[in-house]
Parts: sequence; structure tokens; C-alpha cells
Amino acid sequence: MECANSNDNPISDDIDEAMSQALKTVRELAVSIRDATVSDEHIWFRNLLLGLLHSALLDFRYVEIGTKQKSPYLAAWSCRNLLELKVITKYVLTSIDNATDFKNDFVIDSKEFYEEISKWHKATHSKFLSGLSGVIGQFDGTRKEALKDVLRREIVCGAQTKATDAEAGMFKQLMAEFGIKEKTIPKRSGEIAKRVSQSAEFAPMFKVCSKIMHRTALSIASSVVLGGLDEVIPLLSNTAACELLEIHALIKEHFEKQGVQPPENRPSH
Repeated sequence: MECANSNDNPISDDIDEAMSQALKTVRELAVSIRDATVSDEHIWFRNLLLGLLHSALLDFRYVEIGTKQKSPYLAAWSCRNLLELKVITKYVLTSIDNATDFKNDFVIDSKEFYEEISKWHKATHSKFLSGLSGVIGQFDGTRKEALKDVLRREIVCGAQTKATDAEAGMFKQLMAEFGIKEKTIPKRSGEIAKRVSQSAEFAPMFKVCSKIMHRTALSIASSVVLGGLDEVIPLLSNTAACELLEIHALIKEHFEKQGVQPPENRPSH
């Protein structure tokens, strides 16, 4: 399902009503997928479809909030998420190989997630010790002694990364079991867009959203003028609506044909 984007006018009341009905059908599809009979070997794919729909609904809700509150930053962040979700949906519905490949990214993401938390603890531990040392002088008596004990323990024990290191190690082991190379990194949305021949429409709006949501020169300059980026909000809102509707259409078509079973392998474009 392809939609034309427009930034000429805000969404009218009639379009709001139509979108409200569309959101209802998206939620109904999610319920149907949730309640569908699924074999143990395909539970992961059913959950992937649910995750895509739930994420799309949540992100569109934030677009609505950003639109109502005239927050181009929130609207851009959520719109960019929907752009990513659309190309991911196309990718995983192309073949079981693609779907499995994306499922493996969860293991890689999880490993990196815990590794980075450990790195952050190690990088900031000395700053924590310095701050704690400075605070101790503000107290007297038993509270001061208790804080001194905490400081001594922190100095001896160092950054507490045992739990996060263990989690990272577990996912690293899973990567080995799944045959995923240790240095493999999750695919970026731009790469996925290329694989499903969506770069031409994905890249421009992705960059527009990124210029707004990150502290670029554009977003910093626009903050000086109240409402400096308000005119782009209708474009973001309309784009987000189109992305949500296409995600729904793609998953609905697959569900009606194959239920919650992964797609058959066919050449990727």
C-alpha cells in the first residue's frame, strides 16, 4: 500500500476519524495474530509480527502526542521509528532467511546492550568515587562513617559489572551456538532499506527526521525561534500515518495467506 505525503494542511477531522478506524483495524490484527494457533518452532515469528505491530502503534501514538503538543522533535523521533519499522517489516516478510537473520540481531543487540552498560560503569566509576568523596564531608557522625565504608568498599571492589558481564557472556555464547560470528553487528535500517529496494523513499525522510531529532545545527538554530519547526509537523504526521498503514497492510496480507508461519524463501531484492 503506497501513500502520497503532503505538508500542505493539518490532518482534517474527517481524516482523523478515518485514522481512528484504521488504528482499530491494526489493533484487531494484533489480537488475531496473538490468538492464532502456532507451533512451538514458529512462536518466535508470531512474536516478531506482534512486536512490529505493537511498536508501530506505540510510535504512532507518540506522533499524535507530538502533533498535538506541537513538538517536532517527538514527532520526528516517532516518524523515523515508523520508517524503520516499515523497511524491517518488508525485510522479514521477504523470506524465512531474512526473518531468521533479523531474529539473530536480537541476540547481537542484547550482547552489545550489556557490554556497553559494563563499559559505562567502568568509564564512570572514578567519577562516582570522586563525587562520593566530596559528599562525605557534608555529613557528621554515623552517617559520615557509613558513607566512608561505602567509599572504601567501592574502591576495593571497583566498578560493579559482574551481572552485566555475565549477561553479555550468555548472549555471546548463544551467538556461537547460532553460528553468528563474534564481530557481527546488527544491520542498520539504511542497509535493510537497500535490501528491500526502499532506499529512494526511505533515505530522504529518514534524514529529515534525523536533522530535527538530533542536536544538529538546524535543530539548535530553530530552538531560538518559538515554533521554528512547526510547519514540518503535518508532513511528519502524514508520513507516519502512511508508514503505519503500510506496515499493517504488509502483515495483514502475510497473515491471511500464511498465518503466523514464516514466509517461504525466495530471492531477496
